[in-house]
Amino acid sequence: MIAKISIPRGVSLAGSIVHEIARLVAVGKIKPGDKFPPEAELAVQLDVGRSSIREAFRVFQMLGVTEAKPGRGTILVNTAPLFALIDWSEFTGAGLINDIVEARLALEPLIAAMAAKRADAAGIRGIEETIEAGRRAIGNEAASIQASLDFHTAVAVAAGNQTLLLATRLLRSLYFESSRFSRRYPENYAALLADHEEIFAAIRDRDPKAAAAASEKHMRHGLKIVLDSGEIEKVDSEQNERARPARSTRRTRKK
Repeated sequence: MIAKISIPRGVSLAGSIVHEIARLVAVGKIKPGDKFPPEAELAVQLDVGRSSIREAFRVFQMLGVTEAKPGRGTILVNTAPLFALIDWSEFTGAGLINDIVEARLALEPLIAAMAAKRADAAGIRGIEETIEAGRRAIGNEAASIQASLDFHTAVAVAAGNQTLLLATRLLRSLYFESSRFSRRYPENYAALLADHEEIFAAIRDRDPKAAAAASEKHMRHGLKIVLDSGEIEKVDSEQNERARPARSTRRTRKK
């Protein structure tokens, strides 16, 4: 059973339900294999009409997120489509940033090594174009982040593995958050671009070991920049401050 959840009132109750459940999946409160409460019970939990529940779960069914199993009810079977629905700017604390970098340390060196082995001329050119875009973007936070995301996607394309490419695309929103923190200061732009150029050179030279090593160094470099900046601590503090009035309000209501 999933825990009780609350839905903020908005224009679309069904949309709020979809996004709230996606958020709970993201933070691990709902996991694949979990059974949803019956429609009537869920409507009571969320304080919404049953028609809003049905509408939200039609969305899940179309996305392949849930499956109705005879004798078991509605089960969460596929979380991947939900990650595109989440506003990842809500998840910017130190814990998540560390988790993102940890996941990237597992994936990115492998992808870079595969690209060094498999990239064809089009793949090489695709990566090179993102490097060129990165050079033009130095000093422009939004353009630099875009060029960085495009670089990592281009490397995944060149690696020639559709599953890893899908994972890269699904995680792109998460990558945005770690990239955003690493580009708060202009002096970091050129340093991070130099990392990309080193990875690209190893891929172009068909050197998988060097590509993997350069990719790992880049991940650790980015994490160091983020941690040294103190920005995560600032965000954690701001989020804690915003949460305090909400907790106070709930206590007041109980009285």
